[in-house]
Amino acid sequence: MADLDSFYHVGHALAYLEGSLLDTSLPWATRSIIGEIGGDLWWGLHVLLIPFAALFDVPGAVRSGALAVTALLVVTVWWVLRRHEVRYPGVWAALFLVVSPNLLFRELMLRPHVISLAGGLALLSCHVRGRWWQIFALSALIAWVHLSLFWLGPGIAIAYGIARIPVTVAAGREGPDTGVPIRIAVPVAFIGALAGWLLRPDAMATATLLNAQLVELFAQKAAGLPLTFALELSPVGPLEVFRTTWFFAGAWLIACILVVREAVATHFRALGQARGTLLVAACLISLAFGILALLSARRAMEQWAAFGFLMIALIAAGRSSDGMTPAEPGARRMWLRVGVGLVFIAHLGWSAYRHQLNVDLVAFPGDSLRDAAQFMAQESEPGEVVFHARWDNFGPLLAFNRTNHYLGGMDPIFQFGWDPNAFWEFFYLSTDATSEWTCDAYPCVNGVATDTHVVLRDHFNARWVLVEPRRNPRFTLFLLNDDRFRLALETQREAVFEVLQVTP
Repeated sequence: MADLDSFYHVGHALAYLEGSLLDTSLPWATRSIIGEIGGDLWWGLHVLLIPFAALFDVPGAVRSGALAVTALLVVTVWWVLRRHEVRYPGVWAALFLVVSPNLLFRELMLRPHVISLAGGLALLSCHVRGRWWQIFALSALIAWVHLSLFWLGPGIAIAYGIARIPVTVAAGREGPDTGVPIRIAVPVAFIGALAGWLLRPDAMATATLLNAQLVELFAQKAAGLPLTFALELSPVGPLEVFRTTWFFAGAWLIACILVVREAVATHFRALGQARGTLLVAACLISLAFGILALLSARRAMEQWAAFGFLMIALIAAGRSSDGMTPAEPGARRMWLRVGVGLVFIAHLGWSAYRHQLNVDLVAFPGDSLRDAAQFMAQESEPGEVVFHARWDNFGPLLAFNRTNHYLGGMDPIFQFGWDPNAFWEFFYLSTDATSEWTCDAYPCVNGVATDTHVVLRDHFNARWVLVEPRRNPRFTLFLLNDDRFRLALETQREAVFEVLQVTP
């Protein structure tokens, strides 16, 4: 499995399958605002995953669901290129998968960003050649599936408006004009995003979660607090961009220069209004997400690459068929193709190596935490709390065991929003900073240090403690050597301890 979040999405789909689609509460997430108020940021995705959850076991549902959303993304790339008359759209769609091994790894995840990425590409295409209702539907779909990215639809509409005006001036208005007028596209995209938010059972509770995940999270990041969020929410350095996506980054940079060159030379007249607008808008969107990845969150690299790839394909098609720039002499063009081909072959070899490295070092087994989860389900009364030392354990635990209750509910910011003191007590143990005691503030001198057994027993009401020794060696050693905890289960990758009800 490419990541652990996929387990959570299948687990939540199973919860809807066993209960009600209209019940968005998540009682399995204790010490968390998502468990307290309910709401589901990814309700649309979880609804779509119900058939997979019904037909397969957990690993099978993750794999088949991931295959479906990845196929949707690739087919969307093919469809967009085909409808804009780029030659060999199937070849381009295949190339899209291998532009970067790290990006391919993220495109294989069963997560909402894969669907929202496909929706964003289709949405830009429908601005240039489509109808207002398509803009509404795709903007609503993005927000319905991935509310944290509700702003993508309106953002694409604004980029389209910025691109359309100068291209129309340079190239002239086509007849018939296939583009949606700016005065219609922008408000319709906003209304669609609003509809995608409201088309869920508990919209107001979900808005509270959205505020925590966007506003509060970035506020805490700006404050420099060491929250235990995923690496994808940290900025990416320019050196890392070229180290992990050197082939695509080079092609993207050349394509951006060519777009500027065509704009200055007013070659958009040869391209026409529709393709010129699509080209400039794709360039602007890709550039915006590239800056976002450098300054804030590396997960924006997916949109940077997708819209950048669309720009590259349009540039290549324009150069070969529409006379955007004068053709190179035959011999020079042949050597250029040979050189690009050799570099691409080297890129494929390097990509295969890096992808296998990702699988070996980053991917997770399909049965992650299954034995521990099923053991605790058999030994527990409904609702007994499991203190898991890592926040990302929540997904597999929910997927395999909905008898027990856990911590957080996906994002650590939900724990922090519920009670910062409880979050810091979790933080010190989770990061292996302390073991015998933990603290309710950061730095600890601003708070109170408390014995770990007391915290687990009284503050978190935990019956069980789940640890992965390779990730938390210090905490694991403490639990093994303290007679207030009993080793109840030990597997190859994790250990389960029972919190004994004794006085320290």
